[in-house]
Amino acid sequence: MVKIQGQAEAERYFNYPYNALEEALVNAVFHKSYRESEPVEIRIYIDSIQILNYPGLAKWIDAERFAAGKVKGRKYRNRRIGELFKEIDLSEKKGTGIPKILRELRKNGSPEPEFDMDDDRTYLNTIIHIREGFEKKGTMSKLMSESMSELMSEFERTRMQIVLGYLDRNKKITSSIAAALLDVEAKTARRLLSKAEKLDILKSEGKTRNKVYFR
Repeated sequence: MVKIQGQAEAERYFNYPYNALEEALVNAVFHKSYRESEPVEIRIYIDSIQILNYPGLAKWIDAERFAAGKVKGRKYRNRRIGELFKEIDLSEKKGTGIPKILRELRKNGSPEPEFDMDDDRTYLNTIIHIREGFEKKGTMSKLMSESMSELMSEFERTRMQIVLGYLDRNKKITSSIAAALLDVEAKTARRLLSKAEKLDILKSEGKTRNKVYFR
């Protein structure tokens, strides 16, 4: 949170903007090849979240224009999945994924994403870097990082990073605050916070709906 002189409301920033992460994950699921057995992977590091899918970009796509959000797709690997995502409001329209990621990161003041591929484009690794100012505060122990990687699902890990980012700036969080922060139902937020407590990622005080969580 940054207080601006002469402005009533402070400006809020996040270690990783949720909308950018969501869009990167949607893109990975949409564009991977389902003829290959490798799943989409989410790797969480201290200073970045990386989303890996197979294969990489089609040969006809210019990598630099793609990274700048200037490529309009002519072919899609999974049209039905794209139609489903559009029906459930997980995507807008064709060719808007990368521009949205760039827009959300810039709005948050985050670094530009990286799109890493090998020469044969057998994979695409989308790297979302942590926003400047969160590096030291966001550091987690090796044990905590391993617990999240091994015992939480991909979506849970992504959401937990957002919760931890909130706790870097605020001492405590409740399930209602987490629900608003993650744009999920309160019961979903309670399950996530409860699981984090069981994994010793968070601690808590109070009971049931009045419980507050802290690091």
